[in-house]
Amino acid sequence: MERKQKISKELMDKFLQHRANEQERAEVIAFIRSSAPDDAVTEEIFTKSWEQIDAEEEELKSHPLHYNKVRENLAIPQSRGIQFATLYRIAASLLLLAVCIYTFVAHWQSILNIVDPVHYITQRASAGQRLEFNLPDGSHIVLNAGSKLTYPDRFRNGTREMTLQGEAFFKVVHDEEKPFLVHTGKLRTQVLGTSFNIHAYPEENTIRVSVLTGKVSVSVFQDTASVTPQQQHLLTVNQQVQYDRHTNSFSKEELISVEHTIEWTEGKLVLQKASFQEVASTLERWYNIHVEANQLEVEDCTFTSSFQEGTTLQDVLKMLSITNRITYKIEGNTVKLYAGKCSH
Repeated sequence: MERKQKISKELMDKFLQHRANEQERAEVIAFIRSSAPDDAVTEEIFTKSWEQIDAEEEELKSHPLHYNKVRENLAIPQSRGIQFATLYRIAASLLLLAVCIYTFVAHWQSILNIVDPVHYITQRASAGQRLEFNLPDGSHIVLNAGSKLTYPDRFRNGTREMTLQGEAFFKVVHDEEKPFLVHTGKLRTQVLGTSFNIHAYPEENTIRVSVLTGKVSVSVFQDTASVTPQQQHLLTVNQQVQYDRHTNSFSKEELISVEHTIEWTEGKLVLQKASFQEVASTLERWYNIHVEANQLEVEDCTFTSSFQEGTTLQDVLKMLSITNRITYKIEGNTVKLYAGKCSH
């Protein structure tokens, strides 16, 4: 009499969790084909298989085309008097089918990326310029001078993700199925549909997120590979959060209106509680010049000013010298800035 083939529970679990290698998979499949219906391990496989098939079916339903094709090719008897041996063969076949379906769905994104790859686009606004454009989902973007935004030419995987360096105003098309995610270093801003501004130049210490309409979630992660945020803040209309890169700390404030934070989209040069270094970098981007910033007693100084579109560099410097005790010297394409005692 032929000896019945056996497999261990550990091997069965590896097979059901898709961790078995080719040799182990072959061993389990051979066991399913040859094992008697009353085998205890086989019955456990059936139990787990039906549970998995139910779960896989729900997952598969999110892919209607593939789900319907599978349903058309399955002929499952409905009679209550069906024999266990027949049920056994059906279950074994469905188990193998479920594994194939799971593998197909799990790797569908990889297959798509090979057959129809996603290409990434980088939009750049040069010094002294602003750039307006729409994303593939119709969301409207305004890039400030010296900024760049990188995004895919189509949004997959249930999200709309992109990377910002610099400053941008976002007017996002609402889509509950695809959250809108903007990465700025360790900071991530997430929305479903709203309008907001992000100021995140790499040479500046402070990142600011301001909300014009809707709600925004701002999270900071330990690094770009982390999935669990260290801190998270929810912002609503006329709220702004500032993140200090050096201290890894947030400060949140209510604003009378966020409108002034996006005046740059209309061509105005805006300094909002800017550090002396931020003043220098802003002038560099706005007027495409080189600035040498010589700090004296300005460790805790902030500068707030607004200039109409078309204001010349000389006029901006004159106003800063009058209102903020900043002195300057122009040498060709270089501006040397000197800050005296801070006057808040």
